[in-house]
Amino acid sequence: MQLLVRGVHIQVSDALREYCEVHLGRALDRVLGREPAVQVEVHLVDTTGENKGGMDKEARITVHVPGHPALHITEQSDEIHKAIAAASDRVERAAKKYLDRRHDHSGPSLADLPTEGS
Repeated sequence: MQLLVRGVHIQVSDALREYCEVHLGRALDRVLGREPAVQVEVHLVDTTGENKGGMDKEARITVHVPGHPALHITEQSDEIHKAIAAASDRVERAAKKYLDRRHDHSGPSLADLPTEGS
C-alpha cells in the first residue's frame, strides 16, 4: 500500500502520519489483503484554522485500486484523530460493500445458451 498524507492548515507530524498508516492499513488489509498496488491519498484539513473550535477537522480519503473505481470518503470531527478513525471505519465498510456487490460473471455467455430454433 502506498500512502500519501497531506495537511491543509494542519502540520502533519510523523506520529500523525503513522496513525493514518496504522488505521488505514488495518482497515484495508481486512478487506483487500496485502494488495501492493493500492494507493491511498489522505488530506487532513482544518477548515476554520487552528484557533477556532467545533467540528472543523476533516479527513478526506481516496483509495485507488487498479481496475476499480476510486473510493472517496470524508469525515468531520472536533479532533483530527477521531476524523481519521471514523474515516478508516467507513473506508473498510465501503470497500467491503463494493466487493460484495461485484457479481461473478464466469457463468455461460449468451452465445452459449440454446436458441428457440435449435
